[in-house]
Amino acid sequence: MSDDDGSPRILLVHESAKDRAARDKLAEAKRGLTAKVHDVRALLSSSDGKVSDDNTRNTLHGDIDRVATLDSKSLPDYEDGVNALQRDMDAVRHSIDQKVADQKEAERKEAERKEAERKEAERKEAERNNAEHQHDGQTNSGTPAPDQNPPQPPAQDQNVFYASCAAVRAAGKAPIRVGEPGYDHRLDRDGDGVGCE
Repeated sequence: MSDDDGSPRILLVHESAKDRAARDKLAEAKRGLTAKVHDVRALLSSSDGKVSDDNTRNTLHGDIDRVATLDSKSLPDYEDGVNALQRDMDAVRHSIDQKVADQKEAERKEAERKEAERKEAERKEAERNNAEHQHDGQTNSGTPAPDQNPPQPPAQDQNVFYASCAAVRAAGKAPIRVGEPGYDHRLDRDGDGVGCE
C-alpha cells in the first residue's frame, strides 16, 4: 500500500493489553509444559525396572507422546497436559515406593524364614545331642545306665556271694546286673550297674 504521494504506508496494528496478556500466558503455559515433559523424560529414564507396576510407566510414556506435540491456542489444553503428566508422574513415584516396600517386606519374610530354619536346626541339634548323651549313658550291650538309686536285692538272695567274675562266669550268671542275686559293686568296675561284662 502506498499513500497518495507514492510513499509506502506503514500500517500499525495495535495489540490490546488483554491480547498481549493472553499471548504471554499461552507462552508461559507452553514453557511449563515443555519443562514438565523434560521432568517426565527424566523420571522415565530413572524409573526403568524400579516400579511395581509397569503400566504406570506405559501410561506416562503414552501421555508424554500426546502432549509433547500439542500445538494449541487454548490455555486450558496446556494446563490439562501438565496436570495429566503430573498425575502420571505421581503414579510412577507411588509405584516406585510400592516396589521398595515390597522388597523390604520380602527381605523381612526371608529373614524370618532363615531365623525359623536356624531355630529348627538348633532344636534338632539339641535333640541329637540329647540322644547321644542318653546313648553314652548305656553300656556297649545297649543296657540302660542304672538308676541313681538302684533297687536293693531281694532279702532271700542275700546269701548268694561271688568272690570274683570268674565265679560269676562259672555259675553262668555273667553279666550280672544290679538287683540280681550275687551282684556286688566290686564286680562292676565301671559302676554302670552291670558287673562282669
